Amino acid sequence: MAIALLGFLVASFVLSFIATGVATRVGNRLSAHDGQGVIGQVKAAIRTIPNTGGSGIAAAIVLTLAAAFLAAKVLAGSESVSSSVAELAASASQHATFIWSLIIGLVALHTLGVIDDRKPLHWLPKLLVMLVIPAALCLTTDSRVLTMLDARVGGSWLSILITTLWFAVVMNAMNFLDNMDGLASGLATIIGAALLVVAILNQQWFIAAGSACLVGATLGFMPHNFPKAKVFMGDGGSLIVGYMIAFLTVRLNFVESSADQPGWHQLFVPLVLLAVPLYDFASVVLLRLSQGKSPFVGDLQHFSHRMARRGMGTQGAVITIWALTAITCAGAIVMSRSTPWQGAIIITQTGAVLLLLAFLEHGLPEHKA
Repeated sequence: MAIALLGFLVASFVLSFIATGVATRVGNRLSAHDGQGVIGQVKAAIRTIPNTGGSGIAAAIVLTLAAAFLAAKVLAGSESVSSSVAELAASASQHATFIWSLIIGLVALHTLGVIDDRKPLHWLPKLLVMLVIPAALCLTTDSRVLTMLDARVGGSWLSILITTLWFAVVMNAMNFLDNMDGLASGLATIIGAALLVVAILNQQWFIAAGSACLVGATLGFMPHNFPKAKVFMGDGGSLIVGYMIAFLTVRLNFVESSADQPGWHQLFVPLVLLAVPLYDFASVVLLRLSQGKSPFVGDLQHFSHRMARRGMGTQGAVITIWALTAITCAGAIVMSRSTPWQGAIIITQTGAVLLLLAFLEHGLPEHKA
């Protein structure tokens, strides 16, 4: 099975690396460069760099998933393949609705992002689409969290609402963090790798394959975007990266299949996994609201910017955020196999990481230019 999953990762990596290179050249030829954004948006100095890189990530994920599904249809039931490949093929065949619903959602969100990258849209229609697509996914695949609430509230409506909002928050969190070279793609790679490990431990091969596709796609994009960007992923990339992460966290069991009574702490595993992106999302929204600004109009108040202004520089801030995310992701992996008291320790550790972020932001003086 490990070889099959490695094949997903490598195939996605190669496709992403090649497709991102093509997207870069096409973007330069069409002058599809990063622009000023919507009215009122504050951005760093505009660089003549195309923001078409998300097409490379999207192509890698969609083509790898589609090719894998078609191969699974051919291999399912075949006696000439190894047992691990046959098991993965059977899993893919069983999850046909999930795969095609996921792909359709990815294509729709990528299209929205590309349109926004070319001509910035008002935040309201963007948000509506970011709610409608996950809601449709919930209904078509029954991908929901907190299904235990169904009996208490008289149906699945609350679970669908919470799941839809989770998708929107994660997509916006990853979109918010696409503000420095390599930041969003590095975070997606780290989070995707953690999801891959948990999926393997829990023997959820469909989710493991999706995680491998995500890791390969973002790794393939990285050489084009870090340490000095030749292309940006744009909304066409950040939205689908967030969508993939949200989908994987919703579908993945963060507890051993053999566990009879999962502890209360298992509910917090996705929050620990995404603690750093969620910290940025919450802090930026609160800052903008306190200043009477729209939380959906971009500025330079993300904690990556705040850390850079406190002497770390952009690359220093990016690497620090990667490291902190790796810490929380490692905790989430362990937490998915922990007892309640061990989970409480990991939650405390995650809180300490966020307090460290707050100290780095507010305890250090800003460097004046």
